[in-house]
Amino acid sequence: MNDAARRPVQGSVAGLWALAFLTIGAAWPAIAGPSREPSGRYVSRWLLLGPFEAGRPELPEVDATHLPKFEIDFLAGAGGERQARPRPGDVLIFEGDRIAWTPHEARGENVDLDAALSGADYVLGYAYTEFDALGGPAILALGSNDGVRVWLNGRRLWDFPHGRGLTLDEDLLPVVLEPGLNRLLLKIEERGNRWGFACRLLPLRQDVLSEDLRLFELQPRPDGQAELRWAPAAEPAAWLAGPVRVNVVRRRRPEEVVWASSWSGAREPLRLGVDAGVYGEYLLRLEAPVAGGLLAQATIPFVAGPSGEHVLFEAGRSDYRIYLAAEASEAERWGAEELKRWLQEAGGAELPIQTGGEIEGDRVIFVGWSPPAARRFGLGQPPAEADESFLYRSLGPSIVILGGRQRGTMYGVMTFLEREFGCRWYTPRVTVVPRRERFAFRAVDHAEAPGIRVRNDFYFEAFDSIWAARNKVNGAMSYREQPGGVEAYWAVHTFYPLLPPETYFADHPEYYSLIEGRRTADRAQLCLTNPDVLERLTARLLEIMRANPKYLIYSVSQNDWRNPCQCDRCQAIARAEESEAGPVLGFVNQVAERVEREFPDKFIGTLAYQYTRRPPKTLRPRRNVVIRLCSIEACFAHDFTACPENAEFLDDLKGWARIAPRLYIWDYVVNFSHYVMPYPNFRVLKPNIRTFRDHHAIGIMEQAAYQSRGGEWAELRAYVLAKLLWNPEADDQAVVDDFLAGYYGRAAPALRRYFDLLHNQLTPATHIHLGLRPDDPIFSEPFIDAADALFDVAETVAETEDIRARVELARLPLLYLKCRRDPARARRDGSYERLRAIEAREGVTHYAEAGPPHREAFHAMMNR
Repeated sequence: MNDAARRPVQGSVAGLWALAFLTIGAAWPAIAGPSREPSGRYVSRWLLLGPFEAGRPELPEVDATHLPKFEIDFLAGAGGERQARPRPGDVLIFEGDRIAWTPHEARGENVDLDAALSGADYVLGYAYTEFDALGGPAILALGSNDGVRVWLNGRRLWDFPHGRGLTLDEDLLPVVLEPGLNRLLLKIEERGNRWGFACRLLPLRQDVLSEDLRLFELQPRPDGQAELRWAPAAEPAAWLAGPVRVNVVRRRRPEEVVWASSWSGAREPLRLGVDAGVYGEYLLRLEAPVAGGLLAQATIPFVAGPSGEHVLFEAGRSDYRIYLAAEASEAERWGAEELKRWLQEAGGAELPIQTGGEIEGDRVIFVGWSPPAARRFGLGQPPAEADESFLYRSLGPSIVILGGRQRGTMYGVMTFLEREFGCRWYTPRVTVVPRRERFAFRAVDHAEAPGIRVRNDFYFEAFDSIWAARNKVNGAMSYREQPGGVEAYWAVHTFYPLLPPETYFADHPEYYSLIEGRRTADRAQLCLTNPDVLERLTARLLEIMRANPKYLIYSVSQNDWRNPCQCDRCQAIARAEESEAGPVLGFVNQVAERVEREFPDKFIGTLAYQYTRRPPKTLRPRRNVVIRLCSIEACFAHDFTACPENAEFLDDLKGWARIAPRLYIWDYVVNFSHYVMPYPNFRVLKPNIRTFRDHHAIGIMEQAAYQSRGGEWAELRAYVLAKLLWNPEADDQAVVDDFLAGYYGRAAPALRRYFDLLHNQLTPATHIHLGLRPDDPIFSEPFIDAADALFDVAETVAETEDIRARVELARLPLLYLKCRRDPARARRDGSYERLRAIEAREGVTHYAEAGPPHREAFHAMMNR
């Protein structure tokens, strides 16, 4: 080829039809030897032709179509692109330039057209090969830089008109190979930077029959619906081994099947049965049995119906109203008021609330089930009252938010505000609602269900009933008035509260533990095989249940120390069951059987805690007994499944999960000895909650700094735990980032670096427990110095005094650590003075679970 042929060819379109081919040389075998396709090897031997000028796009930033001259058939003079069958040395003559088909052999997977044809931009070229095939279905795997068009045996089977980088096997195309010789032609354009392609033929295997295999395609119809067609690259008769299973689901709620059918895969298209009268976003899911007993699967997104925009509010005005059923629950009414309040905060528009009656027009947000909502959205019966799952979706301009009356609808409202408007209720004191001039939608469609049934976020900040309702926290240790109510758990360590020694021990020492040959009530337990203990305790518990009917679970559980009864009857059960849980569970089962007669919808809970943590060998909890398993001995530097120290606890968890109809977890996320000291346990929160979920936990309580403000990362951890208890699959790091940005503003990047610095102190050999000490090796002087510097930055960039105060409260644990490690230095450098100022301003009363005595002792130490 001469130099002119290496440049983009100049000339008019009319001149192209004067091209002529001269055939020189012998036939060129594309594949040497007996190899037959599909082999899975990248094709290395090609004939290349080019470059040809392709023209510059009018708008270079738009690449929705090929380059301007791509549609010209540069091979028209030799029968055209469909009939191409060149041989080495065949010459194309155009306006005096001779361009020859040149053999090329790639050294790797890629064919580098920059090196083989031209380094110029806005050109195109051809690549041709022939190969011997076994015949039948196969997969053509192709990658190109940039756009490409493909012909196989004269049939156009694929076109990609956009710019892109070269990714191996990016296009997976179903093809049917002819037995013997096959012809493959590619036309590749160059938009700038690199130019090349890679191609191979793959045999049918299950691992390549993936979501990317283009067996099918969707074509829109003028009436707004869509038709399913067989991809032009394949023949259904050769590919299919049976009918295609067709399911249409909602894109945002893929668990809901909208329409299902079966299709033969014939050339007649299948019209998808979705409502074309309203806009909808869907996923088409296909399963096709193919040759060789394999199954091809595909998911294709599509829309149907008119895609007009619906304006909820603009410039502080709205034509919408909120609708409630006349018999709406208190929680639904509260949810409607929340919706009204926060929409007005977001956009300035006040939406009226209509309760009952007929509704005019379709600009309505229906909150909860109602006859008008049921008619408009085709709803069936209302969800169960206690169902916490919910959905919200639109039908044209109308929106429905639907869940159970108790909490489901209310949770749907809060999630609608979170997801669609960015509302965040970070703490009881701090809410963030982004302001916007306008909100419009084509469709909204979302559904959720709780990952854990009872969610008890046991932080001081999380006890605020409004914050808890907004963040879907529904569990509590003590009953509290809260929108939607709570699933409350009455008390813990109740043996002595139910049978107080000061009342009974003098006359009935036999009610209490036999320890080393004598009955004692001094830090002991009950004798659980004594029938009078059973009768008296049950009677007292029934009195409590009658007086406190709003609880879900009532505890009959060991005191918070050891010393179980050593009498012959109690120990016979413990030995037979190979666990001290045996006597406890046997006793609790009997109590549960008695109270069930009066309270069939209530539960009796007991602890699997310390000396009772191991499951019994043969005893099983009754259906109305809740086992509350405690992780107090665990390592919280590593999740339960990844740490040798946690192997025994994990075995006990698995054991209780096998036998307990209801398992409730008492987990720990705080350093009880030092609430206000760095405690790097965030990385175990999500995996541990998932482990509990996977072992059938109906409830989780995350015990934390529950008596006062000031706990280490307390606001952040309470928020993250609320999100993970509702959805154990939530992206916990994204939640952390969201909170830091929303709560700390411009200080967030520095605080995130401190957060990561703290957690990066952990290694596989590091183990932390509930009594992490200030002299632990993870708290090195370089760590403290680096942390101090990051907090200095965070305080400097804080944009308001409120945010600066939040940063200072986040710094309190570091100041406390410095005081504990070196009191004299902390007094000299001002750390102690700053700590006292923050403590007073924020009302911090507890530095540890021990409360004021611990805090007072700390200050006494600092002032000595």
